[in-house]
Amino acid sequence: MAIIKFKNIKSNLQHVINYGKNGDKTEKGLLVSSINCGVATAYEEMALTKKFYHKEDKILGYHIIQSFDGFETPPANANKIGKQLAEEMWADKYQVVICTHVNKRNVHNHIILNSVSFVNGKKYHNSETNIALTREISDRLCFENGLKIIDTPKSKKEKEIAEKRIDNFNRRDEKMQKVITDIDETIKSVKKYSDFKLALKAKGYSNIKDNGKYFSLKTPYFQRNVRIDRAFGEKYSVQGIKERIYYPKTNNYLTPFANYQKKYYKKIYKGPKIDKEKYKWNIFYRWYIQALFWLGILPAKVTIQEVTVQDYKAKNKVKMVFEELNYINRSHSKSIEDIKIHKKEIEDKLPVLKGEKEKLWVKHKKAISPENKSFILERINLISDEISTLYGQRNACNRIIDTYNKIYEEIKKERLEKEKFKELSNNDKKKIKNR
Repeated sequence: MAIIKFKNIKSNLQHVINYGKNGDKTEKGLLVSSINCGVATAYEEMALTKKFYHKEDKILGYHIIQSFDGFETPPANANKIGKQLAEEMWADKYQVVICTHVNKRNVHNHIILNSVSFVNGKKYHNSETNIALTREISDRLCFENGLKIIDTPKSKKEKEIAEKRIDNFNRRDEKMQKVITDIDETIKSVKKYSDFKLALKAKGYSNIKDNGKYFSLKTPYFQRNVRIDRAFGEKYSVQGIKERIYYPKTNNYLTPFANYQKKYYKKIYKGPKIDKEKYKWNIFYRWYIQALFWLGILPAKVTIQEVTVQDYKAKNKVKMVFEELNYINRSHSKSIEDIKIHKKEIEDKLPVLKGEKEKLWVKHKKAISPENKSFILERINLISDEISTLYGQRNACNRIIDTYNKIYEEIKKERLEKEKFKELSNNDKKKIKNR
């Protein structure tokens, strides 16, 4: 289980970031990641945020050290845990850099948090409750990754104090009570989970995150996202909320009046095949098809048919395979090393594009004329599309590499079995064949 330490950065934020990103300690920068800023331009973007909101004094940032027990987890996984912690705590408003060091006797993360929000310019208040929340999230993430728990009298006492702080803050706070009241009223007023989220947005709630298990949202009363189930139990988890919507308690038994299991459908066209290319450029062909629809000879609508989850997943797998083959073809890759090089290029390009996007958002806020705003917004949309495309390509690269590794392992197993078979005596070989 990781130990968390906090330090205030009151001078030279750049020095702390450079120390964290030190290539000798982070395997030449491979173990550095960031949130809401680029890895290469992290300090510049943080400084720009401070300058924009005129908050360049006092506490410049926070330095959080997350230390693991020896090398109980691989460095890459340690960086992933650090990033997950930062995403849960600060991703909605703050810029963060996560650097994993491997130069000492244990693997540890240096998490550098900008003190000023790039969204509204408010400074982060590192209260005892926020410290307790950070430690609790870190412990949960470590537990989910199979890391051992520190079980000493001191750790137990610290955990009890942290739990009391979180519990007292969440349950006794008037603002939290308002949030719970809003959620309870919304659950009673809707019949679908999608309507529940829309109704909450109408009440001023935003940034609703429901990853299938945890439910968090941005409230009108707090700066950060709030995890409701952490304070008020399982009935405020995603599953708990869905059960309360679809299976409300009446007369001491559950009355289901809707099915919230996700369903999948496919469109089926039973008419003759239409040449799409001809339809585009041949006016007579297009007119004739429209006439057939008008006369009712061709079916006016496609039929909708429900498909099983298994069929949907199988179709999705085939789609992903086509994406992988297309990527190999487009990138002219001749070996798995080419794919790895392409993946590295994509991962290097993504932080740069994200950094450009953040700078453009800052320019968009400063822009006065509508023409400048619309021009900057167009550029932001173009960069967003490029980022989305790169993510798709990176996912395709990851799947290709995973498939290659699986095939390679299978080939290795077959070779080992053949070698073992060759080493056997003739009698043993006959016995195996007779089986």
